[in-house]
Amino acid sequence: MPEKLVVIAEFRDLPQAGLAQSTLEANGVQCFLENQYMVGVNWLYSTALGGIKLKVHARNAARANEVLSSFEPSYAEGLDEEKIAPEGTCPLCGSTKITTKNYTRKFAAISLLLSLPLFFFLKRNSCNECGHKWK
Repeated sequence: MPEKLVVIAEFRDLPQAGLAQSTLEANGVQCFLENQYMVGVNWLYSTALGGIKLKVHARNAARANEVLSSFEPSYAEGLDEEKIAPEGTCPLCGSTKITTKNYTRKFAAISLLLSLPLFFFLKRNSCNECGHKWK
């Protein structure tokens, strides 16, 4: 008689499910993904199918839950967090007093009048404290 498989996690995206599967397999827990190919073909099917289901043998469910609860993916491994400025700060002085000007509408209007395609969108930021300007 085949052993019963139980669902221990559901994922919306294939990369998240793959990370969980790889983590379990690295820790010696055999697992399977259900609906991974359907979602891989068209990710919009994920909601209709109830997501990608991570299944393990019933006898390994407790161990799998333990491994997954201790797993926290680190996406920015090796990056120096001090060098990365938040998006809403000036890259030069670090101030949060920023003015953003969006020129997209102006160029869209000009391109419509001249019957030319709009090739670029301009968005300019400027710092109110140091006067630095960037894209």
